[in-house]
Formats: sequence, structure tokens, C-alpha cells
Amino acid sequence: MNLHSNLQRLKKSKKIIELFLLFVVTPLLLLLPISIPIKITYLFLAIAYIFAVSIRKKSSSSQKKAGSNRGKILVQIGIRFIIIAIGTTLILFFQEREALFNVMLNKPFLWLKFNAVYVLVSVIPQEFIYRTFFTKRYQKLINNEFFFILLNAALFSLAHIWFRSWVVLGFTFLGGILFIKTYLKTKSVWLVIIEHSIYGVWLYTVGYGKIFMFPV
Repeated sequence: MNLHSNLQRLKKSKKIIELFLLFVVTPLLLLLPISIPIKITYLFLAIAYIFAVSIRKKSSSSQKKAGSNRGKILVQIGIRFIIIAIGTTLILFFQEREALFNVMLNKPFLWLKFNAVYVLVSVIPQEFIYRTFFTKRYQKLINNEFFFILLNAALFSLAHIWFRSWVVLGFTFLGGILFIKTYLKTKSVWLVIIEHSIYGVWLYTVGYGKIFMFPV
């Protein structure tokens, strides 16, 4: 019994260290004044490790499809998007009116190309790592769902620290809460990818591209 308990504690400790190295050290490494090749190598190894673990591990029964509430979730996503769209438009209207829809109206081909690249290169990998992998790998470490949601959102926000912007960290933290809650309710990474894409594309469309270092 003691041996089994010790093994369980050892496995838990290893996962905690793994989580720290992958989701805390990796983004902070991007801020350190070290050579680009070292940063790229570490990032490549971290992603390769996540990929290797993901294809090796089979989903447990608790991680399979979570039910038939996806239609309801889609409605909720739609309502949230309307609220976000109205709010962000009004804020930009009063703060930086000239930025409103500037890229979409004046550089439509750039707008289209960058949105496609953004979804493929940024949104899809992020959601597979921060929602699918993170949940399947670490949810059992944290019994409290509220804390698990906050932790996931905080680490997702931390991944954007290289922007060096509190506004970006705030946006991504709130977005992280929405995305992980959607994933936990539906177990559908593709639904979360759609949600993430809608919000990200909208922020670029309405005129917040500059703070996210999007091409403007």
C-alpha cells in the first residue's frame, strides 16, 4: 500500500515539474536575454514532447465526448461574441476612432491572408496544447474545477507575456477562461478553435491588431 502511494506521489510530482517546465519556463524563456537558437531549440523540444505524449496517451473514458449540449454552447458563444463586438467597437470608437476597421477596409488582402495564417499557425496549436493536452494531462492533479480554470487561463495568458502588454495579458486571461470552460463542457477542441478564432479575428478586424503585433 505504501509502495503504491509513493508511486502515485512520484507520478504527481513529475507531472507538476513537467507542467512548470512546459507552461511557465517556456514562455518566460522568451523574455530572457539569451540567444535565439537556444530559445528556438527549447521551444521545439517542448512542442515535440507535448506531441509525443499526446500521441502515446489514449483518452480516458472521462475525456470522451461530453454530451449533447454543443448547440446550447454555440448559442452562448454567439451571445458572448455580440457583447464583445459591441463593447470593443465602442471602446475603440472613443479611444482611437481612426483604427476602426482600418486594416479590413484599406488592406483587405492582408486582412484575409493574416487571418488564415493566424488561425492555422496560432489558434489551432494553442488550443490543442492549452485545452486538449493540458486538460487530459493535468486535470486529475487539481480536484477543484474553479482553480483548474483559473490556472489554465493564467498560464494561457502567461504564454503571451512576450507581447509585454498588460492589455494583451488581460484579453488572453479572459479569453482563456472562456475557452477552457467551453472545452470542459463539450470536450470539443474544434468548437473551442472556432470560438478562439472568432474572437481573435474580430479583434484584428475591429482595429486592435497593433497591440497584438498583427500587421497593420
